[in-house]
Amino acid sequence: EVFEVSGRWHYAMVFPRVIKKQDKKVPAKTLVRMLGDMFADDMIVSWQEKERDWWTKVKAEGCMMSELTDKVLHKVVDILEGTRCGFDIGWMVSVDEDEIILLIKLEKEDTIAKTADRMDLSMRTTINAYHFVGLRCLQTQPTLGKRLGITNFEPEDMPVYLEYMATWKESFEKMKHEALDKQRSYEELKVLVQSERYPVPVILMIREEMDTAKSHGKTQEYQEYKALFNEANALEEQYNQVNEEITRIKDGEHKFEARMKRWAEFKLDDLRKAALYEDFLEVDILRMIDDRMSRVINIGAMMEHGLLASYFPLHTPSALEPLKERWGSLKPQAILQWPGEQHDTKVREYFGEEVAFFFTWLNSLNLALILPSAFSLIFLLRWQLLTLANVRILEVAFSLGMCCWLAYFTASYVQFSNNQSLKWGMNVFSKNVRELPGWTAEAEDSVKVSFIRAMHWVVVFLFIAEAGCFAACDSTFRAILKGIEKDQYDAQGQDKNSGLEASDLHIIGMVSKYSVTINIKLSVFLWGILSPKFASMECRRTEQEKKDSQVLKNFVVMSFVYYYPFIYLAFVMPHVEKCVPVDRNMDGTFETNSCIESIKSNLLLTFIIHLGTVVGMMCFEIARKWWAERSERRRLEKSGRSSNKYTDVEDESKRQAYEGDTAYYLELMIQLGLVAMFSSILPSVALIALASNLIEARVSAWKLIQVCRRPAPVGQEGIGAWVYVMQFLCCLSAVTSVGLVIFVKEPCKSEWGLADSYKCTMFIIAEHLMLMVVFFVASLTPPISGHTTLIMRQHTIARAKLLGSVRRHIDVQKGTIGPFASDQSVSEGGWEEFPSVFVPPELVPRTLTLTAGIQS
Repeated sequence: EVFEVSGRWHYAMVFPRVIKKQDKKVPAKTLVRMLGDMFADDMIVSWQEKERDWWTKVKAEGCMMSELTDKVLHKVVDILEGTRCGFDIGWMVSVDEDEIILLIKLEKEDTIAKTADRMDLSMRTTINAYHFVGLRCLQTQPTLGKRLGITNFEPEDMPVYLEYMATWKESFEKMKHEALDKQRSYEELKVLVQSERYPVPVILMIREEMDTAKSHGKTQEYQEYKALFNEANALEEQYNQVNEEITRIKDGEHKFEARMKRWAEFKLDDLRKAALYEDFLEVDILRMIDDRMSRVINIGAMMEHGLLASYFPLHTPSALEPLKERWGSLKPQAILQWPGEQHDTKVREYFGEEVAFFFTWLNSLNLALILPSAFSLIFLLRWQLLTLANVRILEVAFSLGMCCWLAYFTASYVQFSNNQSLKWGMNVFSKNVRELPGWTAEAEDSVKVSFIRAMHWVVVFLFIAEAGCFAACDSTFRAILKGIEKDQYDAQGQDKNSGLEASDLHIIGMVSKYSVTINIKLSVFLWGILSPKFASMECRRTEQEKKDSQVLKNFVVMSFVYYYPFIYLAFVMPHVEKCVPVDRNMDGTFETNSCIESIKSNLLLTFIIHLGTVVGMMCFEIARKWWAERSERRRLEKSGRSSNKYTDVEDESKRQAYEGDTAYYLELMIQLGLVAMFSSILPSVALIALASNLIEARVSAWKLIQVCRRPAPVGQEGIGAWVYVMQFLCCLSAVTSVGLVIFVKEPCKSEWGLADSYKCTMFIIAEHLMLMVVFFVASLTPPISGHTTLIMRQHTIARAKLLGSVRRHIDVQKGTIGPFASDQSVSEGGWEEFPSVFVPPELVPRTLTLTAGIQS
């Protein structure tokens, strides 16, 4: 049986069909363990009660793999359509009939509301809800691109996020209708003013009646409503302790004009349309499906046991088209577009916060690289425009300036990230995150888990030792072959001892240079295989903890693997081998040598290989998908079923699975460190990094749209442990840059004739001073900006006022308080049902007084 599969589906589950040749018997114990791994305990119990005969049989004899696959598929359908999930289900068979694709969607409004209520989904409140309680929602500050006139990206509203609760939503709707769906007489409005119930709707209704009376020339009625308007405002201002500028006005007419101006933007029609929450986004629906699935079915266990081939959300063509135009395009104008925030919200609403935060970080990095890239262009002409002394001063200033640049970029991005977390409701994400399947406190504290975590660090140090040994062996190999002393060679350029020609030495040097880069790439490949296996056994509580733990280990290994060869070339090789002076500018200055030239060539090679790898892997995945589809079509033609055609769903199932952002961050963080540390050696490295990143940003976006399956929307607060990596790079770049200036660059290296002990003393003092400068620069940008602080305080007020109104209405409906109770009487009452809503007394005067500045 094949269901109708047209229309919009949210998720797909691909089940392999077992053919007779591959069918095998599954032992009873193995079968019971597999089913226990895949389904929740209560699902197993209910299954055993419904199918006692089948369970009795398989517990005694086991069953064939084909029968087990069929049973699991039907049980999954039964669960997903049942009361625990309430999904709509459809299915289809692949073109070669070797897979069954189960389709899932969640579109029933009552099911969506109940699911959101169960999982405490954070939902963004509406601007009209803000108006209902008398607040103007603050906006983000204009972006740099907007201020420069490069983009037309307007500031965005930043309302508070509230937990979704159906009772709160229904109560707000009833309260709105009670306040606004009835025409009020003067006496009724006066009673409402004195009761302080619905203060904002009442004020706006009085203003509307006052305007009507004025337009009809009813002077006496106008004066009555005007007096009532002032009375309602006075009570509202007294209770909320806001609008100090208005309360300081002594003249009654001027105060009335100020109050009219305050409420000018508020419209009754907007209040009638008000809802507590905004509509659900598709990314919210995907989260609900994922949450429900994770509570009853262990997807990872099903894939591990071979009963499920893949599980992924499906693309939405209508929502994807706007992203294809500029964000996911490989056109030159798209690559060279301003790296601003214009796509951030759209990316977040489609892919989720994990993907969105990666691209916000990459765009912020590209934006920050524009300034050092502009300065690096000047360095291309430094030898033609400046004297030798001025060139040296400029190189030192640029090198140390790049350390300060990295410190400022790190601090400013932390601030920007906190603002984005607040805008997307991720500032409270960690409080509601679900624990990973299989995690228990006892397991995390066990000796086995502690041993696995320790072994993971042992593997880290083994990779570090391998990189160090390889570099040492490479150095020894070169020293043995070409010798240390220059006079070993005769006038004809032939080695007296080894018989090597000068051309042979050049080949050996080239092989040695590329062997370092090849070793780096091999280490990256092997680490990418071993580290995830250890991480999966470390029993972390949440996905973010697991990810952060792996991030730190990844960076420790990869930073040593990448940075050690450069550190060796700069500081060790001149003492172990001879660095031949090079007159690069043909002016007799000999400002560089073979070691420095090796650093330059390896820097260029690192960026070129990285970008080539990104593009090459993308092309490989495209070719792999094309070959798989071509092979299937050939098999269909041989079997006489060539009329079968690929659907969009099956096309997506053949794509590469999204593997997370860790590999992307790691490569870019390594490059960021190279830019900050070795800018004095190769000043144009900032420009090279900017060009590489602009291309990679568009290639990565295009890959997400065209090559990869749609990633599951993963919530995330900022970029996690990568912030600590950036802070470490600030310190490392400061120490390295000072070391290059003193030990590698002239005149400190040899021209001044400084003793090694004196240079070491200079280095210790200078690097301490540089670290102080870096810390000082970082401290100039606080983690949370003043504007974000204002928004956070307004969120506190908005949360208390919105839920205070809802709470009061619920109590009125229950009969707990009278219908004309004031807000004050409610706020003094218990908040047992809403503990997170309570505003401490010491915070209330400060935050509420601050609202005067916000509203003015």
